[in-house]
Amino acid sequence: MMSKKPVRIYFLCIQNRCRSQIAEAFAKHYGKDNVIAESAGLEASDIHPLTVEVMKEVGIDISNQTSKKIDMKTFLASNVIVKLCENLVERCPVVPFGITNVQWNILDPLEHSEGNLEALRKNRDEIEKKVIELLKGMNVPV
Repeated sequence: MMSKKPVRIYFLCIQNRCRSQIAEAFAKHYGKDNVIAESAGLEASDIHPLTVEVMKEVGIDISNQTSKKIDMKTFLASNVIVKLCENLVERCPVVPFGITNVQWNILDPLEHSEGNLEALRKNRDEIEKKVIELLKGMNVPV
């Protein structure tokens, strides 16, 4: 049986310190070799320690992931671009024809709830569900 090429997914948010990092980690976790997942922000910042902590709770270690700025080569090579926040809509590069453009409006828990761990867990679980749905929708075995 011919193996098909992995799906390239690029998760974007403003700072690449929380939501897009969580999405990237879940996509790698569930998609395994069928997915090449990366994430980036309009600006790079440090991954928030609470982001690492809430992922550790579900057995995923992201402590060596780094925060990155959007890279246009990666952007254009992606099959799917997932934008994880409202205010990215105005500032994100336009997704070219032929690339699936997905918009998830997920509030930044670090900004909207002062880094409340409970809010981060809720976000993490919501992102996990959305990632699984996204992969299933692309016929990626999860």
